[in-house]
Amino acid sequence: MDQGLGEIARRYDQIGQRAQGLLQPAASETDVLAALLVIRSLRNKLDTDELMLITLARSHRITWARIADALEMSNRQSAERRHLQLSRAHPRADGSLPRTQSERVEDVRERRGRRTERKWAWQHARTIRATAEALTAIPDLQQRADTSQEATLMAAPVNTDNARPKPMHMAWPGALKECLAEHLRLCAAPEEHLSPERHGLGDEKRQLEQQETDILHRMLGLLSYAANPRHVDLTDHPELLKRIIRLYDEFQQHSRR
Repeated sequence: MDQGLGEIARRYDQIGQRAQGLLQPAASETDVLAALLVIRSLRNKLDTDELMLITLARSHRITWARIADALEMSNRQSAERRHLQLSRAHPRADGSLPRTQSERVEDVRERRGRRTERKWAWQHARTIRATAEALTAIPDLQQRADTSQEATLMAAPVNTDNARPKPMHMAWPGALKECLAEHLRLCAAPEEHLSPERHGLGDEKRQLEQQETDILHRMLGLLSYAANPRHVDLTDHPELLKRIIRLYDEFQQHSRR
């Protein structure tokens, strides 16, 4: 319905009076169905207007507590949840949906955590790279990973026809080698890794630092597989295993701060 709120309300009041016998003629079946349609139209319009007004209030920096008072809600969280509910029923023009304060806080915390992890990886670049070099130097690393507990579990057949499981090729050893090779290429020819469109902007050093940090962060994540005996057996390389576990434990402790 494209009618204004006043006209919709007037028609609804008339049907309600007929249904109560206060206005003649009495309400017919068509009137009752029309009233239900009017209720839906009123509800949609009121919800749309409520969303618009709450959004307007926030654009004027009116606090959630004051909005809650105007809506006769118990607290600011209730008002924010109401806004979220209305917004998800009426998505923005670009299709995006708003987030609650807790969701926004969690997003900020997650991004801060990633920055902290990346900074730690950058500060421990030599240790990470040396450990990755030592691990990938094991000749049968891929075979060890492919026969690990995790690989065996992943290769187990889901049926009961006693079919022989297919060997599982674990991706992380190859990914670690490629990550290490990528870091070597960056160090050998850093100018080749600069974005052409950003040449001359004076931030070449920052670009390279970001790229190296990305590689080191990925390398550290891949090393974490070797810290877990489920993914590879390194009991015959006790010193290397200790290095990997110590590196990963230090990283975990720093990330939880």
